[in-house]
Amino acid sequence: MSLLSVNNLSVGYETRYGMVTAVDNISFHVDKGRPLGLVGESGCGKTTIGMALMGLLPDNGKILSGTMNFLGKDLATFSEEQWRKVRGKEMAMIFQAAMNALNPVYRVDDQVREAIVCHHPKLTHAELEARLKELFDLVEIPMDRIHDYPHEYSGGMKQRVVIAMALACSPTLVIADEPTTALDVIVQDQILEGLRHIQARTHTGLIFISHDIGVVASVCDDVCVMYGGQIVEKGVAAKVFSNPCHPYSRTLFSAYLSLNNIDSIKVPAMTATQDFTMESGHCRFKPGCPWCSGTCQAEVPQWVDISPGHSVFCCDKDRIRKER
Repeated sequence: MSLLSVNNLSVGYETRYGMVTAVDNISFHVDKGRPLGLVGESGCGKTTIGMALMGLLPDNGKILSGTMNFLGKDLATFSEEQWRKVRGKEMAMIFQAAMNALNPVYRVDDQVREAIVCHHPKLTHAELEARLKELFDLVEIPMDRIHDYPHEYSGGMKQRVVIAMALACSPTLVIADEPTTALDVIVQDQILEGLRHIQARTHTGLIFISHDIGVVASVCDDVCVMYGGQIVEKGVAAKVFSNPCHPYSRTLFSAYLSLNNIDSIKVPAMTATQDFTMESGHCRFKPGCPWCSGTCQAEVPQWVDISPGHSVFCCDKDRIRKER
């Protein structure tokens, strides 16, 4: 049974030009012990999905349709009171900017302690301190540093504290939104290794949001590739990364530098940017797609199975099957 099953979810933002659909009719699921990666360029809707799942959409944001079934409950129907009971306790989020996620005037241990007390007010002092020690040990922060203020921590240590806060109440699902943003590659590797260790140890469900293909490949078992608010390819990460079949996935992956392709990289030209004004369900990559044909103009995209555990969202099913 999946921890989370998202079905036909659409999310929009009310603007002066009307409702803009930022996430268009997407479906995916997260299984226990199998981290899922959401990968795509900035602005494709990855963070909007995370915010919708956490009930943290801004005032102009709205779930337009679909369901988000989490442990038998549809999050899309939750009131704010219901969200308070779930948010932080059963589901938690690691936000992008650790620098802004911590209050500069409170000591680090007090901020993590507050996250625990909020959902477990009846814990004794001894139980609370034991949980704090367990959390700081888990993220490898020395106990003699837990009384420091955030400004006394490095960027990597701040990020570890944010991870500790997310794990404070032993949530069933954690959403990590670009958790290594603005960190140097050495610290980034340490944080990712720590996340892999924690996820393997606690068996917590994980959604990992990133535009960095290499990071997603190293962390996630399953992956969804996003463009323009739509999932265009999804499946087992090893299959998707070794054999990308959607034209956007190929474009995105070909732009990823490695020691194997650094001398021969050729990125296909894209002639258009994401179009969020298209009618729901239509291919948003169509204006910039190098494969676009008459078939695409007449059809709406459908899911094409490439192999077990690997699917592509495209209008031209014959071209996809030919290119795979």
